[in-house]
Amino acid sequence: MDLYRTTADNHWKWFERYLTYDNAVLPESLLYAYQATGNEDYKKTAKESFDFLLDKIFQDRQIKVISNQGWLQKEKVLGRRYGEQPIDVAGTVMALTTFYNCFHQEDYRQKQTNAFSWFLGNNHLGQIVYNPATGGCYDGLEENNINLNQGAESSVCYLMARLSLIE
Repeated sequence: MDLYRTTADNHWKWFERYLTYDNAVLPESLLYAYQATGNEDYKKTAKESFDFLLDKIFQDRQIKVISNQGWLQKEKVLGRRYGEQPIDVAGTVMALTTFYNCFHQEDYRQKQTNAFSWFLGNNHLGQIVYNPATGGCYDGLEENNINLNQGAESSVCYLMARLSLIE
């Protein structure tokens, strides 16, 4: 909360001066802190920061998470949008479940559907990231190709995202 108070302003509602990867875990954790303590400041900041993040990563019903090729810096225009990783998409899908369950905003449900569809081809390459033949998940999207490695982290992230889908 101290980091948020010292960094956030009218145009930047985040805990640090940059967005990196697996960002959704911060506001989601703060929402859990609210649920455990009842502290309304936690709830307000969780929602404010999560909505800020969603505004940065959703474009035209498609998620485009922050690239591992260059973080989004405060007061700078977002550049490259490739180098996307399943951990970031999965973290967002799971956080959307948590926020939907707390706030019951239909927009969170729709964004979750759109985010999960990243694994199924709703991404800048238009290619499936989940491999139904192996049950694995490719390690990410580069500018012009999929990273064909199917590491355990990516596969577990896909499965966790799938299990968290709102019914």
